[in-house]
Amino acid sequence: MTDPGGKLHLRLAPAGIAIASTRPVRAARRLVGRDIAATVPLLPSLFSVCATAQAAACVSAIEQALGLSTDPGVAAGRQRLVAAETLREHLWRILLDWPGWLREPPDTSGMALGMAGYRAWHRALQGGSTPFIPGATSPEGDAPTDLAARRDLTDLLTRRVFGMAPQRWLARSATMDDLCAWSQRTDTVAARLVRHLIDTGQAGLGRSWVAALPRLGADELDRCLGGPAPIVDAFVTAPIWEGEPRETSTLTRQGDTALARDLGGCLGNGLLPRLVAQLTEVARILTMDGATLAGSATISARLPAGVGLAMVQAARGLLVHRVRVNGGYIADYRILAPTEWNFHPQGVVAVGLAGLMAEAPTADLEWLARLFITAVDPCVDFELQITGPDRPRPDPL
Repeated sequence: MTDPGGKLHLRLAPAGIAIASTRPVRAARRLVGRDIAATVPLLPSLFSVCATAQAAACVSAIEQALGLSTDPGVAAGRQRLVAAETLREHLWRILLDWPGWLREPPDTSGMALGMAGYRAWHRALQGGSTPFIPGATSPEGDAPTDLAARRDLTDLLTRRVFGMAPQRWLARSATMDDLCAWSQRTDTVAARLVRHLIDTGQAGLGRSWVAALPRLGADELDRCLGGPAPIVDAFVTAPIWEGEPRETSTLTRQGDTALARDLGGCLGNGLLPRLVAQLTEVARILTMDGATLAGSATISARLPAGVGLAMVQAARGLLVHRVRVNGGYIADYRILAPTEWNFHPQGVVAVGLAGLMAEAPTADLEWLARLFITAVDPCVDFELQITGPDRPRPDPL
């Protein structure tokens, strides 16, 4: 199967912001009728972006639908693998995309080291086990150690991103003033990008009124995903909660730190807080002592027989899988991804870009808009078109 990721099309014009998507949000229907045992191995080929988070959500939902209890050690192992994948996804942005905003080449050598470190960490975390099988049990013997692999990644981020140990950066970054001081004395791309946004007064651009998606129960989401196909399709294409678009992202996940609260008070949910949330998350993942991202796998037993629903905090936000099984086969499968929340036509990106258009210098509008979109972080490629009195009008979306 080919990757069905699709593409986002964004247009900025004096009349407003338009966001259209070719993402096939009903692609999970390809799983209907398949044998349960074959579904989890197949899923990463169908959804290659954040494949580990997809597999974790899939196997957790299937276990619940089958009435299987999840081995605590296996559940913890799955969550650690999702955390490692999240770190890898953030490194792609920080090492390859961020230099471009300063007109510098991507740090391909750093990313090569990062991928080697990630693969070693993934192998160490998984050991000889097969955690993404329904009903998997923890292997006997000592748990695999990941300290050596994590040390290599920590060393990479110390040299290429933070200019100091990630744990030290966390300890010394509690306020906006701390962040400013770090950016002034550190010469990594991350520090210089932070410094540029602060010095140019662009750190708060893109802020909006769109609130974070609240913590939801599986029963609440089941009511949204368990109805007739046309209603569910409309919801997963442009989801809203309590009548409003919501955000689920690295920024909403990392809002519990002192630095996030201080930045939020100064800059709302604008551009700089989003970039800093990614820095914070990679630092926290590497300094975890066997812990996992908050809410990495949540399920509930209050669902109809044969139905399972799992929520996983993937790199870009909350990922939800709902499955219904019957006689050893997949009878129904639905997925709600974070990109549909964040790139809702009236959501956080649309509102943020509208504000950015009103405030950003005309000469900087395109690169700031691209930086903002990348900071929110779609899981697919995007196309940006800007029209105005001095710009050609593109073809209709």
